This record gives sequence, C-alpha cells and structure tokens, in this order.
Amino acid sequence: MTSRKFGVEIEVSGITMQRAAHALRLVGLNAEAEGYNHTTRTHWKVVTDSSVQGGCEIVSPVLQGSAGLEQVAAAVTALDDAGAKINRTCGLHVHFDATGLNVQDIKNVVSRYARFEQEIDRCMPPSRRGDSNGYCKSIRSFAGSRGFRAAQTIADLAGAQDGRYFKLNLQSFHRHGTIEFRQHSGTVNAAKTLNWVRFLDAFIEASRNAPAETPAPATTAATFTGKTAKLLALIATGAGIEDLMQALNWQRHTVRAAVSRIRQAGIQVNTSRRAGQTFYATRGQAASQPPARQDSVFRNVDNDVQAYYRRRAAVLAA
Repeated sequence: MTSRKFGVEIEVSGITMQRAAHALRLVGLNAEAEGYNHTTRTHWKVVTDSSVQGGCEIVSPVLQGSAGLEQVAAAVTALDDAGAKINRTCGLHVHFDATGLNVQDIKNVVSRYARFEQEIDRCMPPSRRGDSNGYCKSIRSFAGSRGFRAAQTIADLAGAQDGRYFKLNLQSFHRHGTIEFRQHSGTVNAAKTLNWVRFLDAFIEASRNAPAETPAPATTAATFTGKTAKLLALIATGAGIEDLMQALNWQRHTVRAAVSRIRQAGIQVNTSRRAGQTFYATRGQAASQPPARQDSVFRNVDNDVQAYYRRRAAVLAA
C-alpha cells in the first residue's frame, strides 16, 4: 500500500444498525449508529441506505496504510461474526484521497479503468459487469466523451460525469475531495475487501505513470510456456475437456479460463460438442491482432493480489 488516504463504505443486510455498531465496538473500533448523512467522521459510522434491501451502510473514517487495512479487516470480520449478510443490492465502495493528483493523473486513471474494464469485470459477479447494475455503470462512454477530453481541471472532469452511479465516480471530488470506486459487490469477507483496496491503490499509482502505447509482437503458440503450452498442444489434437482435465490435473473451470486467455492472446480456438462432451480445436497458430500496449491491469500490483484475482476470474468463468 502507498501512503494515500482512503475510506470504505460497506453495505450489508440482515443486521440492525445498533447491532452493527456494537459489533465494531467489540473489536476495538470507535463506532456510532447515526441518521443518514454525508459527513466524514473520525469514527466508524453506521447509517441507513435506501438502496440496500433490509440493511444499512457502514462508513469508515479516513484511513491510511497498513493500520487502515487492519481496521477494515477487523470491521468486516466483526460484521460477519455478528450475522451481517449480503444480497444483490449491497456493494463495497472505496474512496481514495485525490490530494496530489492532477487532472491528467485522474484522466489516466479513468482511461486505464475503461481500457481494462472487461478484465476487471471478469473478477466480479455478473451483477457487477458491463452496464448490468444501475448503481455502478460502465465508464467506457464517459472516458471517450467530449467533456472528458476537454476537461482542464478535476472539477471539470467531475462535472462532465453524468451522475455518481458509475464504477468510477468522480463527483465525490466535490463533496469529499476523493475519487470513488463503486464496482465491487457487497462482501463481509476480509480477503475480498483488502485485496480490492490494495488492487485499487496500486492501479492509481500505475495510472499516474502510464506507459506510452507501443506495438507488441504478435502472439504465437511459442509464446506460451508450462501447462498453458501443454494445453495448447493438446487442443491442437482435438482433445476433449475431460482428457484435458486428466492430462493437466486441472478442474473444469481452470481449463475454461486458460482457453479464454489463449483466445484473448489472439489464437483462435473453436468449441464443439460431441457425445455430451466439449471439444476444443485450434485454427492455425495465431490470428492477426491489433497492436497491444505495454501495460497491464496488474502493473505494479503485488504478486499475491494478482494471484488472488486470477484465481477469482477462473472460478467465476466456470
């Protein structure tokens, strides 16, 4: 984690505001149940939220660094232990202090998020992908809009965004001096929460120094190594998914996720079904592909966080 200040908003259901505040106090956090408000407190506040069915919202004070992450982990775990539940109306929102970021830094964050939005979507449940959720809509249109390109200040950028219900909300800059990430689904799982905060913190820093766009070499079968190379060789023989699972000692969802990565690299893989089984077959070594950028959604992200999201994407692809 960098030293950038942040805060979280945790939406939950199945628990009263008073019980939620009591659970936080039991683990040593200063917490109060309050009426609905937008005031940043020095304590954890529990407030009503009309968008959450049968629940409430827990809002952190301003946090920072590893000490802040420890508070978040304690809060989420306490809520889980107290019986808090999650439904489709719940979300996890993360604010980051915009101090030290200029208008081009923010544009880079928005542009990179839009560019990698589909990859990030793969780490989210279907209800949080694309434009499927009215409370966290895609930012791809905004990132290509005239207002976005013409903005000269962060305030201009925030004003150019049509509302706050986007995966990346800039309108929080007016009220809190922050940029807000709204895409993540609700959770009372500490690992999910901390990995998302750590990913976003690294994503912002990587965006501040985004590399120039340069062509990348075309992908061929020789590009792949290890089990992915073996998978590709087996696919070339027209192997069925059951054979692939046995040969690689992989689960079905892992095979499917690896095939998706091969396709994303530009190699055409056809799918067919015979006798109730899925078969894969390649068409040539590589397909033509547009120039790629020397950038990645995981640039500057810790290896353990990268591994977490690759596993999650594989499970959600099953």
